Amino acid sequence: MADENEDANAPPADNADEAVDQEMIAPRRILGLTLAFIVSLVAMAAALGAYFRDPLQQLSQAFVELLGGPGIALGYLIPDAFTVPIPNDAFGWFGIEGGVPFWEVVLWGTLGSVAGGCVGYLIGRQLRTTRWVSRFMRGRGRSLERLIRRYGIWVVAIAAMTPLPYSLSAWAAGAVHMRFATFFAVSLTRVFRVAGALYLIRLGLLTVSG
Repeated sequence: MADENEDANAPPADNADEAVDQEMIAPRRILGLTLAFIVSLVAMAAALGAYFRDPLQQLSQAFVELLGGPGIALGYLIPDAFTVPIPNDAFGWFGIEGGVPFWEVVLWGTLGSVAGGCVGYLIGRQLRTTRWVSRFMRGRGRSLERLIRRYGIWVVAIAAMTPLPYSLSAWAAGAVHMRFATFFAVSLTRVFRVAGALYLIRLGLLTVSG
């Protein structure tokens, strides 16, 4: 949980901020985002598999031959650590199409994602007072920081398993000084998000397989 001193020093949210925060984790919004994610991921995998299967397989095989499992992990680590707009599921796709067994891809992806979350946590905790991290948290991470102060691990768990930004929740958890052991334990639920997304990718590819 967040340290009591941090909670005491946190500025109170006004009514407008609280409304925005509550909307972010509203069940109907989470459900809508999840359903949209499922449909879009299956449709994208099916479309790419239908029109670009051969070049994607060649690219995936080259990726696996060159980088293997560690490359898959790195592909998940970077966006979950540094909040960069790189689709980490693409690296899981490379693994599947490159011939890596499904659960091995899940293992590497989860390892990289959780490691990335831990890096993000340390960035938020150690660099919170620096200008660039502080500016970032006042912008994209503002609502998540307030929500974690209020609800703690539940916000991290939701972000780990749904389309909410897990990387931002990691930064916010570090910024409010949530216990690292608690953050790490909750982040292990990331395996469900990684496995679920890879299953949807495989499902989309199967719909166009001859």
